[in-house]
Amino acid sequence: MTTGRADSSARGRRAPAPSEAGTNLLVHDLKNIAGRLALLCHNLSAHFDDPLFRDSALELLDETALHLRGLAGELRERDGRLVVKLRVDLDRLLQGAVAERRPDLPPHVVLEERYGGLPPIWGDAFLLRSAFACAIENALEAMGSKGTLAVRSRAETRRGRTRFVLEIADTGRGMSEELMRECLGKPVQSTKKDGLGLGIYTIRQVAAIHGATVRIASAPGVRTRVRFSFPAEED
Repeated sequence: MTTGRADSSARGRRAPAPSEAGTNLLVHDLKNIAGRLALLCHNLSAHFDDPLFRDSALELLDETALHLRGLAGELRERDGRLVVKLRVDLDRLLQGAVAERRPDLPPHVVLEERYGGLPPIWGDAFLLRSAFACAIENALEAMGSKGTLAVRSRAETRRGRTRFVLEIADTGRGMSEELMRECLGKPVQSTKKDGLGLGIYTIRQVAAIHGATVRIASAPGVRTRVRFSFPAEED
């Protein structure tokens, strides 16, 4: 079985509208929070007397409240600006994206993390972390109730040029090459009920804003890997 690949690069393409990417990610994030709370409410009546459920519910509410406070703080700091590029730590942003999605991690999904200690780059922390979180969410959806989610970062030097690579891989159902091309080119209908279909398309936008590339390696029934590649900054 061959593995399909699709690339998204800022070179030779019209630059995406940062406001569109930011709005898409914000709506996507709020929708996920609403879905998480709706599921909790649905289970309350059936499991409220279970002390383990109550403890899990309280932990979920605490994490959700913290997420909402952080999101509100980031939006306030943006102060109406479209893109806010500061010195950001890619490893820390990726770790933060994992933490945001941890409440949605099924008990039989194994999480593997390995970070390479990347130096900081100029970037928009809100957009980058949200794009990483979208990729993680897609991976969890593809795996369902069990599998392995691998999150890694490293520096790669080829032909004298260094790039910072972040990978999010899953052992889910995979995608065909045709579907990957369609997803990278435009928003598509999500496989989720009431989904917005923004994930891969918006990830591509955020990468282009930062001069980065996104490569997806996948095939039906094979592990899917989303690979972000950022150019290292010259000293």
